[in-house]
Amino acid sequence: MSKMLDVKIIPHRSYLMSDTPDQKLFIELKLGTKLESVSNAPLSIAFIVDTSGSMREIVSGSPINTGKTETLDGNTYNIVTGGNSKIDILIGGLKKFVSSSKLKNTDRISLVKFDDNAEVLLPFTNVEDKNKDEIIQAVESLMNYSGGTCMGAGLKETLNLISNETGNRRIIMLTDGQTSDEDLAKEISSELAKLNIPVIAVGIGEDWNEDLITFITDKTQGKPFYASTESLSGQFTYTANNPAGNIAIKPSDIPEIMLKELDRAVNETLTGVSLTVNAVKDVIIDRITRVYPEVSEVDINIKPHSLGGINTGENTVFVIETTIPARKPLKSRLMQLSLTYDVPGENYRGENPPEDVIVEFTTDESKASVIDQEVMQWVQQRNIGGLLEKAIKEAMDDPSNASRTLDMARRMTIKLGNSAMTKIIELAQNEIKENNTISNGTSKTLRIGSKTKTVKIGSEKDGLSDEQIRKLAGT
Repeated sequence: MSKMLDVKIIPHRSYLMSDTPDQKLFIELKLGTKLESVSNAPLSIAFIVDTSGSMREIVSGSPINTGKTETLDGNTYNIVTGGNSKIDILIGGLKKFVSSSKLKNTDRISLVKFDDNAEVLLPFTNVEDKNKDEIIQAVESLMNYSGGTCMGAGLKETLNLISNETGNRRIIMLTDGQTSDEDLAKEISSELAKLNIPVIAVGIGEDWNEDLITFITDKTQGKPFYASTESLSGQFTYTANNPAGNIAIKPSDIPEIMLKELDRAVNETLTGVSLTVNAVKDVIIDRITRVYPEVSEVDINIKPHSLGGINTGENTVFVIETTIPARKPLKSRLMQLSLTYDVPGENYRGENPPEDVIVEFTTDESKASVIDQEVMQWVQQRNIGGLLEKAIKEAMDDPSNASRTLDMARRMTIKLGNSAMTKIIELAQNEIKENNTISNGTSKTLRIGSKTKTVKIGSEKDGLSDEQIRKLAGT
């Protein structure tokens, strides 16, 4: 079978200064495929749904109070008509998903609920007409449960189910709260990462744990979403005509998001891409980050490193950050990069031959000062998230510092052409001016936006000067 994975490797410098310890080298790893079509492997998609009491909160429609109340999990709720709760929207979305024409009879779904405990409501079942009633019944049964939030237990049940599946596997998780078993959730995420199973996680409302959600999606090379129940500015919410500009979505848009993720899964031509880095002595691999089409951190402790899947027509880009020891003036091979991948439906594990990363150590400062514009723009896109995390923490105790940090991030987004992130950063700056803090909803939007609202960068794009890049990157 011919080569299916296209690989491009670009160091941010071709020359490093000789006899200089601890120099940083950033390496762009661009992956793509020209593969047009394959025999699509069956999809195995597991849904994990939070059924805690707070999922009964009305978030859309025009509710009318009936004057009656109901107590769930120690909390008293007004009973209303004419409105849709979070769980209503999820049930409707799951029904719509099951009815999608993109699903084949051989595709399989499962359903796990979690609250005080986890339970399998539907083991993996083929999505074919004879099973539709059973699937719909399991979906509708989500209304029958209520309790706390044990996300880790839900992930564990799902791991037990999905680890026995073959083909293209992924998990879609929906939650609106904190979890009482965070350590277990992190532990199971590591197991899913080893199996190359991405988690798509949707946090609903304002109380979910974005640190944990982004940990899970980073670990598994998945993707986070934020379904806001606050009245954020319309320019940040999902619209069918402007998907690239979205950061927060509305709960009512969750069904559309699930279908888009289905479309993405169907069109994934290479899955389970894994990277092996063989570095020479004293070369340190500090960090591997996917920077496009979303930003996520690759776990460098899991080897080979799981990089997720590749779609035809769109490059997936990673940045490998390294620390290089002192070397005498000479051309030197610093490492070899090897990649393997699965071809869905072909029962085939492909492998690209190892490729060398070579730089030359020199005494000529003018050579060592030349920086690849494209690579460093990817680095800056990655660094925006770190600046926003810093600003969010600073806003609690030092709003002035937070404002300055946000301004640095804003200037980066302007130079990178990332208008969606520029706008939400400006909203955060205005909040600090008015309230000396950043609201919970804006904090979530900043964090999720820095992960999902990336821009495509190429060497032909106007951007930062070499001097600006070195100053902002500290190189």
